[in-house]
Amino acid sequence: MATGPENAAAMKTDKQIHALLASSPEAFRFLTDGIELNGPYQGRSVVFKDLERRADHVFEADDGKGPTYLIEVQAQHTGDVYDRLVLELLLYRRAHPERTVQGQVIFLTASCDEPDWPWAEWVGRGPLRKPVYLDQVLEKARQHHPDHPLLAVFLPWFARDAELAQQAPLAWRRLEALTEPGAAVLLDVFMSWMMERFKGQTYEEVLRMLQVLTPLEETRAYKELVAIGIEKGKKEGREEGKKEGKKEGKKEGQAEGEKWGRQKEARALLTKQLRRRFGQLPRWASARLRQADTQQLETWAENIFDAKELTDLLGPKP
Repeated sequence: MATGPENAAAMKTDKQIHALLASSPEAFRFLTDGIELNGPYQGRSVVFKDLERRADHVFEADDGKGPTYLIEVQAQHTGDVYDRLVLELLLYRRAHPERTVQGQVIFLTASCDEPDWPWAEWVGRGPLRKPVYLDQVLEKARQHHPDHPLLAVFLPWFARDAELAQQAPLAWRRLEALTEPGAAVLLDVFMSWMMERFKGQTYEEVLRMLQVLTPLEETRAYKELVAIGIEKGKKEGREEGKKEGKKEGKKEGQAEGEKWGRQKEARALLTKQLRRRFGQLPRWASARLRQADTQQLETWAENIFDAKELTDLLGPKP
């Protein structure tokens, strides 16, 4: 398997992987390399007030009977991940003595692992589960389950440039076609990592790469604005020469068509993503989308994954 871009470890992972873990029992099983959730679970952050410490990835059974899982996601070697996890296990156990709790570290690669003394002999025993190496999980899935949707989600993380350019449009279409619970999260994470991978490109350019946008010349807005420009050029051409006026009018119409056509496509796609994430949009949100220019739409699209509520992204209600 290609090891992917050299800066993969620098890409944002914490919020995205937490969202994937919480999206469905299957995603949790996949990313933890086998943990089966029996019954409904909720993922949340837990604050341990005694030490003013927060555990961000805590998954608790709704009925309180199943094991609680504390997850640490590690994209680089820090030297203290097991110290943190053991401390969180002890603090959680102190706050909830009636519950069974287990700790799981998910490493980007095995090179991020740090089973240093004194925890090396404890890893894989008792509440401290064996670490998961995500690159190995993905490689195993490629060999045995090549159509698993999470492989499409992680494509921007590990694929090399040529592979990504070739496979990203297909990955987008596969994720967009999913109807299972949590499918919207998978698509959001995929887009988040695509924007991370191509930081030098605009949201519109990434959408074009994914072949999401309709070819400009085929959009109704483009055709209508070009026609308006040509008609305007004809009128001006009566005084300045029909041929030259028509030429300038067509050029002006094409420029306007490109601007409005792309803006319309970007607005429609962002609206679709927002509905997936937040449900039916209120009138004030739809009005704000209609009033936004292309740059604002791109900014919202890039930040959609970090927003917990619609107002976090679009601003306060009027």
